[in-house]
Amino acid sequence: MQQITLNGRFCYQFCLAILSGVIFPPTVIAEKVWVPGWKAASTLTVPRAGSALVAHKNKIYVIGGVDGRTFLSSVEMATSNPDGTLSEWKIISSMPVSRGFTSATVFNSRLYVLGGGNGAYGKNLLKSIASAPISNNGMLGEWRIEAEQMLLPRRCSKLFVHNDSIFTVGGFGGTLLDSVEAAKFSQSGELGEWTLHENTLMRPRYVNSVTKADDYVFVIGGHHESKGIGIKSVEFTSLSKEPLIWKNTHSLKQGRYAFSSTANKKQIYALGGISGSEYLDSVERLDISQGIESANWQSTTKLPKKMANFNSIVVNNNLYVIGGSTRQTYLTSVWHSSFDANGDIGFWGSQYQRAEAFESTKSSDDESVLRNSGKIIDRIETDSYSYLLVDTGSKLLWLAAPINNISINSRIRFSEGVFMSNFYSKSLKRNFDAILFVGTVRAEQ
Repeated sequence: MQQITLNGRFCYQFCLAILSGVIFPPTVIAEKVWVPGWKAASTLTVPRAGSALVAHKNKIYVIGGVDGRTFLSSVEMATSNPDGTLSEWKIISSMPVSRGFTSATVFNSRLYVLGGGNGAYGKNLLKSIASAPISNNGMLGEWRIEAEQMLLPRRCSKLFVHNDSIFTVGGFGGTLLDSVEAAKFSQSGELGEWTLHENTLMRPRYVNSVTKADDYVFVIGGHHESKGIGIKSVEFTSLSKEPLIWKNTHSLKQGRYAFSSTANKKQIYALGGISGSEYLDSVERLDISQGIESANWQSTTKLPKKMANFNSIVVNNNLYVIGGSTRQTYLTSVWHSSFDANGDIGFWGSQYQRAEAFESTKSSDDESVLRNSGKIIDRIETDSYSYLLVDTGSKLLWLAAPINNISINSRIRFSEGVFMSNFYSKSLKRNFDAILFVGTVRAEQ
């Protein structure tokens, strides 16, 4: 009882000290500090991964995608406020055809959505373009299918616009593509005939990202065509020269695919994605203000969670991360942040928010905590992976793990990883009905 009385007296005196400004003067309490973190914004109406994202004036549009069960045709919109908050998301329109893993742009107040896929596992590859006018209040008018289609179907391709032309880059059209094709907008907004650009990318690119910054276009990362991992390589071209010539530049610190990229002024950002074995929350930035050749990728503030197949966009210095998927689920979440003078991600907030942001970096799904276990009953070695057949006690499961020398009959613990069905290994010339790509495997002591 005495202890309770002492604690009560201490709390009472402490509160008086705060109120009187003895401990924390009011000016200190109100002082804003830089918080390397994110704020939650209003959520989407439905989960969306592999959707397209564009902004027009202060409106943000999320287009199509997949909700974990089916491909979507709907478009939803929210208004971006100066402080980064968003209005409530509302579904405002539906495209003529559902599509996901697509890309979009706005030209002369008209929204264009290119390619993508639909059907089971996105196997229907699309080369059509749907467009709709954007009215003064941000609503979409009647959709039309453009008369001219792309030359190749392209799922997971990316695009950029330069002057009066639109360029679509890489993707999957039955095989991984290194080609670039382009079409010109007419004054009435119709797309002309598509033509293959004379110069290809340095390598095929799939589930990569494309970002335009300053007078350059960067093609970043992607999925390795045979190893099933994220690639680090980055190439770029100058828009001031014709024809466009692609050149390699500094590689990412972390290979990644199914990620997002965006730019703010002369800073380029690569966010999240999949390494091949793990979902990522890491973010890298490239500062090209002193020239591309002298720039190197640097780490900046992590995402709120490990995620992939989401979108990012900068509107009035506010950075938004929208939708996507994690290992477990498809997301409706939306996060926003801003930039400091160095280009790092965060916002100006309170000391409490700063402490909270640092605490959140202690991720509850830290990969050092290996929650899964089993016994190796078979193994196959390649130059890229150790393929391990593991008996978990409830099922047999193939793992694709970093090369290791853990012997058959050993018990192991392994990380969550990325699950893939109907995976074909080119090195083994073998199909796996199901396999789990993992980043960490350890023998039990």
